[in-house]
Amino acid sequence: MTPPSPVDTQAPRRPAPKAASGDASGTVIPAREPRSTREEHLRRTAHDLFSKAGLGVPLAEIAKAAGMGVATLYRRYRDKDILILDVYREHMADGERFALTANSFDNPWEGIEYFLRSSTDQLMSDRGMRELVLGGYIGGAGWARSSTHEELIRALDAMEVTVTSQLEVLVRRAKAAKVVRPDFRHTDLRLMTAMAHAVLPVGATGKTEMGRRALQLLIEGIRPPVPLP
Repeated sequence: MTPPSPVDTQAPRRPAPKAASGDASGTVIPAREPRSTREEHLRRTAHDLFSKAGLGVPLAEIAKAAGMGVATLYRRYRDKDILILDVYREHMADGERFALTANSFDNPWEGIEYFLRSSTDQLMSDRGMRELVLGGYIGGAGWARSSTHEELIRALDAMEVTVTSQLEVLVRRAKAAKVVRPDFRHTDLRLMTAMAHAVLPVGATGKTEMGRRALQLLIEGIRPPVPLP
């Protein structure tokens, strides 16, 4: 595999996150700010539950598993959407990184395979992330009963902008190199990931081999057709 080298794709920069206001609005603290041991334990506990059981896990169950009361959890997060955003902010950044790295390969086919396998493996190992990215996160991109979900929606939109812009360039490069079929589109990459996960039951865990097998069959199907002799 040829080591990746940077490609100037002129992708739009993701806007910098707004700093926490420090008021009582419940604005989530940016991931870069140091966390207390208790806060980090809560976030890790929530991620463990979300990754295994999905985003529908009740806040009361998360608080109990973290060894705290629901009121304590609400003092940190005003609603469930903000908790989900805090838990998955870094994982969404990984999704952006997969697309950026894929587009840095000299060989665009290697970039396509890298993106498909990396993003598919990430979602297979984390049901919460799978629901968030592939549409299982219903209700206007929000589980909280009384919020507008704006922060979560902005984060998802920012991820989508970065990933889409990179995949568009990657697929143009792949088509120019004639390593994919002529009718292939950048949206097909996301479709393939969704199709690979469709073989798994909604609550499936530990069944990645079936999904990887499905993905391999899909990858073989996007190669350009071989001319008949």
